[in-house]
Amino acid sequence: MMLPNGWKKVKIKDIESVDIQNGYSPLCVDYETNRKTLSLGALTGFSLDVSQQKNISENAVMPIHSLLKRNDILVSRSNTKDKVGRAAVVFDDLKGIYYPDLMMRFQVNEKIADCQFVVLCLQSPAGRRYFESCAAGTSTSMVKINKNVLESFPIMLPPLEEQKKIAATLSVWDSAIEKMEKLIEAKEDQKKSLIWKLIESNDNRKIKLGKVVVDKNKWRKSKLSDVASGFDYGMNAAAKEYDGKNKYIRITDIDDVSHKFNSIDLVSPNAELEDKYRVNEGDILFARTGASTGKSYLYDKNDGILYFAGFLIRVHVLKDNPFFIYIQTLSSKYQNWLKKMSMRSGQPGVNAEEYKNLPVLVPTLPEQNAITEVLSAAEKELSLLKQQLENYKKQKQGLMQKLLTGEWRVK
Repeated sequence: MMLPNGWKKVKIKDIESVDIQNGYSPLCVDYETNRKTLSLGALTGFSLDVSQQKNISENAVMPIHSLLKRNDILVSRSNTKDKVGRAAVVFDDLKGIYYPDLMMRFQVNEKIADCQFVVLCLQSPAGRRYFESCAAGTSTSMVKINKNVLESFPIMLPPLEEQKKIAATLSVWDSAIEKMEKLIEAKEDQKKSLIWKLIESNDNRKIKLGKVVVDKNKWRKSKLSDVASGFDYGMNAAAKEYDGKNKYIRITDIDDVSHKFNSIDLVSPNAELEDKYRVNEGDILFARTGASTGKSYLYDKNDGILYFAGFLIRVHVLKDNPFFIYIQTLSSKYQNWLKKMSMRSGQPGVNAEEYKNLPVLVPTLPEQNAITEVLSAAEKELSLLKQQLENYKKQKQGLMQKLLTGEWRVK
C-alpha cells in the first residue's frame, strides 16, 4: 500500500521509550488488601477495565517494574486466539496496582507517537489478524505471543497531530460502545431481578400483571418430564459448509450470555437429514456435557430449519408455555441444581434421565402467559440493544480501516 504524504512505516520497537516487559503474577489472596493485580479480563478489547483485579498479599515481594504507570500500554501475551494481543492504555494514575505475567507493558516516545493512536492500531482488524497469525501454542484454549512479535508489529504512522485527531475521532465510538455495554449490563441485571421477583422469590404476595393476578401460593411444583416429552439426543454428524438452507446447532452455536442461536458462522450437518433431529416450535435444547453443561436454547422460528447435534438433548413442551418453562433454566435455582447433578468423575454432564427430574414450577396458563409477556419484552429490548452495540463496533472498525490507512484524512 502506498503511504500517504507525511506518513511513515514503523514498528513498535522504533517508537517505544520504555522497553517491553512481562508483568509478575504473585500468589493472590481472597481477602481485601491495599495492593492489587489486574486479571486478564481487564483487557476488554476496547478499553481497560480496572475493576477486574485480584488482591495481593501485603507480604508478597513485588518487582517495581510490574507497578502500573500512566500512559503504559498493556497487551495480553497469552489468551484464547481471539483475545491474545488485546491492548489498552492506562490513562489514570493507578496507585498500588500491578499487571500480571500474562500481559506485556511498554510506553511510546510521546514526541513522535500518541499512545492511544498506537493502541488503536493494535486493536484494528489488521492488528487482530497480525496477532492471530503470530500466536503460537499447542493448546486450543490458550496461545501466546512474545516480545519479538509485539516489537515487530507494523504501524503506518502519520504526523503526531494527525495521530491525536484520529484518536479523538475514534474515541467517540469508544464512548458510545462503553455506554452501550454498561446499559446492556444494567438491563441484564434488571432481567435477572424480574426472573427472581416473578418466579424464584419466596415472597408469595400476589402480583397483578395487566388483567392477570399471579398467585404463587397456587403454583404446582413438578418436574420437566411432567410438562415435556422427548428427551432425545441429537445427531452424531460432523459439520460442513452451510448449504444455504439446513442449519446445524451445536453447543458452541448457543450464545453463552443471550442463549440465542449464533448465526454468524453457519454450518450444515454432514449427514442424511432426518425429521427426528429437526428442531421445532416448543422445543428446548440442553447441553449435556462439558464446561457448558446445562446451557439452554428455546427454538425461535426465525432461526429457520435447524438440526441439533449429539451433545444436545431436546425436549418438547406439551401444553404449557415453552418460554415460561425455558426461562426457569436461566434462574439461580437451575444453576444450583446443575452443580449438584453435573459433578461426576471426569467431565461434568447431565443425561436425559436426569433432565427428566429437573424441578419446574407450573402456574396456570394465563399466569405463564402474563409472565412470559413481561420477560420476553425484556429479552427483546436486550436483543435490540445488543444489535445496536454490534452496529457501533462495525462502524468503528470501518472507520478505523479508513483512518488508520490514510484513505480518509483528518484535518
